Amino acid sequence: MRLLAEHGIGSQVHYLPVHRQPYYEKRYGNLDFTGANQYYDTCLSLPLYPTMLNDDVAHVVNSLTSIILN
Repeated sequence: MRLLAEHGIGSQVHYLPVHRQPYYEKRYGNLDFTGANQYYDTCLSLPLYPTMLNDDVAHVVNSLTSIILN
């Protein structure tokens, strides 16, 4: 996320697993769903919006490729 931000690209973690939502934690306690937790710990939402231009898409793809390969 930090490296994407350095390239001017905002990103975020978008989906908190259901079992980690406050309502469910309070009702059922701290449950361990390894797969859901691992996905949450490693997923990232990239920019995607209706007015995104091809140049914007290219910037995201090129920046992400550069970050991953370096």
